Amino acid sequence: MSLQIIKRGLSIVVAGSLGFALFTLSAGVSGAASAKAPLPVKKIVTQSDEDINAIRTFFFCQTSKCKKVSTQNKAAALAGLGDLKSEVGTMQADAVPSSEAAIVAKYENDATALIKALNNYAKQKSADDVANNIGIIYYQSSNIGSDDYLIGCIATKTPVSFKAWSVGVVGVAYAMQVDTQAETSSASAATITSVNRSLLTEAASMRSDANGPNVTFNNMVVQFALNQTTDSRDSLLILANKAGSLTAADLKALATKLTAEFKAIAALQNKLAG
Repeated sequence: MSLQIIKRGLSIVVAGSLGFALFTLSAGVSGAASAKAPLPVKKIVTQSDEDINAIRTFFFCQTSKCKKVSTQNKAAALAGLGDLKSEVGTMQADAVPSSEAAIVAKYENDATALIKALNNYAKQKSADDVANNIGIIYYQSSNIGSDDYLIGCIATKTPVSFKAWSVGVVGVAYAMQVDTQAETSSASAATITSVNRSLLTEAASMRSDANGPNVTFNNMVVQFALNQTTDSRDSLLILANKAGSLTAADLKALATKLTAEFKAIAALQNKLAG
């Protein structure tokens, strides 16, 4: 079957259409949970934001100013990596109130994925693997910003701001746009395989991000992630010369549906974060 069948994609919505700035995470609400051995929420929220900003400053440096201090920025990013490992250890060792259990577990998962990507970064040899790793660093650092914000809100019983919360899901959505854009008519089978594997991982991450303050938005995110999972799963089967659940016509129709769903998510995000 021709590769052209799966060289489909979302209409690329510019990053600005998902209207939340991703490169500076605002400090989350801090507080402490009442428990015998409470998780140090204030420290985790403050430290996580500092560490994620240090990591993003190093990996996504685009200005001459930050390039002049790349050595210092790298050291700060490595220190941030160490802090994240420490935070995960703290979460696993301390008592966590039941009200915070789900978001703390998500933080642990997101931080573990980010730590793995950071550790693997220097070991990657192929361009596809490097791109995949950078994508993980990008959206998992965004996810942690959302996670620690929610931890603080839950601990202090503070209402959740959609705009502050949505940094995570916006980060994943943007990574998915970038991956989909790589599926050009001239892309190799290896690149398309790598892209769809990344999209599967990102779709799983996006499903876990559906924990925000707007039920409609959460449901839309889950549905989009499920459709993307089906699309990428069957695309990988085609690449492996195996039969999937969808025909070529089905994949084409699903690509159109994904485009419409993504645009609807972007529109609602803009409205809710405005």
